[in-house]
Amino acid sequence: MELEPGLGQRCLAGLPPQDDAAKPAVRGAPPSAPAVPAGAPLRFAPKARKMSTYTLNARFEIKTRDVTFEAPDAYIDGFNFWAGRLKGNKRSEVYQTVTMTQDVDGSGLLPFRRTIPRFNLEFEKQGQVYASSGASERDVTRLAWEGTLDPFGNLKEKRLVGGKDNPEIAQLALSEIERIFPVVQGARDIKIGEGFKEESIVALPTKLNIAGLEDVTLKVTRDYTLKSVAGGLATFDVILTYSSDPAYKPKAESTACAFSGGGAGDAVFEVKRGVFVRSRVPSSLRIDIEAPLRPLPGHPETDVAAVGKSHIDLDLVLFGEQRVTRTWGEEED
Repeated sequence: MELEPGLGQRCLAGLPPQDDAAKPAVRGAPPSAPAVPAGAPLRFAPKARKMSTYTLNARFEIKTRDVTFEAPDAYIDGFNFWAGRLKGNKRSEVYQTVTMTQDVDGSGLLPFRRTIPRFNLEFEKQGQVYASSGASERDVTRLAWEGTLDPFGNLKEKRLVGGKDNPEIAQLALSEIERIFPVVQGARDIKIGEGFKEESIVALPTKLNIAGLEDVTLKVTRDYTLKSVAGGLATFDVILTYSSDPAYKPKAESTACAFSGGGAGDAVFEVKRGVFVRSRVPSSLRIDIEAPLRPLPGHPETDVAAVGKSHIDLDLVLFGEQRVTRTWGEEED
């Protein structure tokens, strides 16, 4: 089994690229920020912003913190070698995505065009830092999509209109970047200490080269609890929980995969304009795998079918800061 290697060092400080376009979006109170009286509920009303530019600076990183196993003695050396090659591997992906919206169409949806002007991919494997060859960066920055957002800013439909997908792009965390901010349907009033929950079934953000587990999925639950409202910004505590997808079935006999773990972070919502502007959630994911072992030459005792167990501990960070500006025309409430 082999996991994707990990991240480079430039993003370990937890910051997006250091240039004008990547400066933090949260700078204090927006103009004419509405005041929320003490004890009054927040009017939480996500909104798609027409004729606007959404600039998102995002980072995804994954590290193999530890690998342990349970297997008969004849397999110990092989498992030790495999575990040693995986421990400490890291991968980092840094994105700047730009989404430009148009006016609302006849169906009430908001058309958009999305590009990735900047992308960086780095690895660290067994203590050695590697940069990608550059081909991945070129391929990703040529990608472009068009689609629609619903009135609350959630992705409704998206289609590739520029560049081409390839196996390397398919292994990237583009889908994770799209999930930085929650999907929320409709406005609501929320008091301090209250919130909402988001559940989704997602693909594992790394590769397992195990027969029957090529397309494994897991369940991710995020609980958002309103912590504070100040200066026109609402801050939510975020609790993330990983669990197994109850509908997923391995495609090979005597093979199983279970998930557990989670993490905690926060998300910041700009109240007046109805958009999330920041989120950071570090987490730890535990993968417990059972799979049949192949007989070993020179070890007749392994001719009898046996099952090995592997336990993989991953550390992940998903971070994003977003700036939304009106491209032309007057800003609306």
